[in-house]
Amino acid sequence: TRSWERWWIRRVTMRVWVAVAVAAACVQLCVSQDGAQPDGQPEPPAEVPEAEVAVALPPPGEPIVLSDESFDQLASNTEILMVNFYANWCRFSQMLKPVYAASAAKLSDEPRVRLGSIDCEAHDTTGARERNHITKYPTIKVYRRGVPLKSEYRGQRSPDAIAAYVRELLAEPVLTVNNNEEVDGHINKHRRVIIGHFNGPEHEHMGTYESIAARLRDDCHFLMYKSSPLAGEGGANIVFKSKMEEASYDGDKGNTDALLEWATEHCSPLVREITFQNGEELTEEGLPFLILFYSPDDHSPVSEFTKAVKERLAGERGQINFITADGNKFAHPLRHLGKSKKDLPILAFDTFKHMYLFKRFSDIHKGDKLEQFVRDLHSGKLHHNFHHPQAEPEEPDEKEEPKKADEKNAETLAEKVEKAEAQKNPQVPEELTKPTEEHHDEEDDPSKPVPVKSVLKNLKPNSHRYSIIHNEF
Repeated sequence: TRSWERWWIRRVTMRVWVAVAVAAACVQLCVSQDGAQPDGQPEPPAEVPEAEVAVALPPPGEPIVLSDESFDQLASNTEILMVNFYANWCRFSQMLKPVYAASAAKLSDEPRVRLGSIDCEAHDTTGARERNHITKYPTIKVYRRGVPLKSEYRGQRSPDAIAAYVRELLAEPVLTVNNNEEVDGHINKHRRVIIGHFNGPEHEHMGTYESIAARLRDDCHFLMYKSSPLAGEGGANIVFKSKMEEASYDGDKGNTDALLEWATEHCSPLVREITFQNGEELTEEGLPFLILFYSPDDHSPVSEFTKAVKERLAGERGQINFITADGNKFAHPLRHLGKSKKDLPILAFDTFKHMYLFKRFSDIHKGDKLEQFVRDLHSGKLHHNFHHPQAEPEEPDEKEEPKKADEKNAETLAEKVEKAEAQKNPQVPEELTKPTEEHHDEEDDPSKPVPVKSVLKNLKPNSHRYSIIHNEF
């Protein structure tokens, strides 16, 4: 019995020692994995410099799915970042997905470009959606080193068109031309052009000119004409040109700040021309238009309007968009105003709900009539008069002489004769003695007083291309 007890005690003791040994080994293993130092104190985790934290990017040629955090980081470190803001429920977003992926593949050979996508319904993209003021899906915005371009991409949704657009953004900020015909070709294509005329292949002010071009490359088209006959006595002449305007810079060509201010004023003009290409962009800004319809055969009203706006209404920038429009191309709004091409030039407000006519364009030079027209818009007087029209005394037309007294009497006598003839035939219903009235729609009747409903609102982004987000508040 005693031998059996001794055997049992030895067996239990051995098991205890094994258990203790295993526990000790586990503790040692856990400590070593925790990074314990010889003195038993854990090491602090190594700090990773912020600059070394990088977004995990897919291979070139694939769109990158972005969140708020990765969007900010990638945008600031990429020369050109194109971002598709989309929603999965939007059918136009679904149609764009394969096109966008094919566009990324076409640009896979360009390391300075990445295409990204942001799901605006995801919980981690709220900041990017709100900061970029997304109001429709899909919206394609472009960023150069984190700075958004003023215009989003509104071109054709095809891989070739998107790739061509991006490659154009990567072009040099200044292009070289060799003659005036090439300059005219760029003006016809890009509308606003700044040309640096220099008297040779090198000039001390070329560097300043190129730095300005790099900063404003997305607002204007910059050309350099070396050995130009228009370089002037100083060997450098900088000129802004458009189809309707030309201006030379008269300041110090080496003064970067002064040249930048001058170039900015011309590249981001107070008065802009509306076309069918940029109409969607201008209307989406949401500001009312003070729009001048002019004849393409006479640009003098454009110069008068532009001068008046710059001198008297410059403070309205950001409150009103000052627009010029070719009256031949935009004839439909004229018809809604009861006007035609022969009535050009015509000035009117368009708030995208109603249009309000400025009675005579020549009156912009009379006192503060133009300023009062603007004040009436801001105060709501124009809108109030639309819903509560009041009979206003007609101002005599400068081209039309007032009728003489005997002509008025003759008209009155004619009415009396007509009435007497009607009384001689009592069997004829009175309705048949009245002249037949021709039916006119209220918006198109030239005899109706203005304002009328807006037509240019039809240029806004529409439901055939976007899913519009409606703000319930």
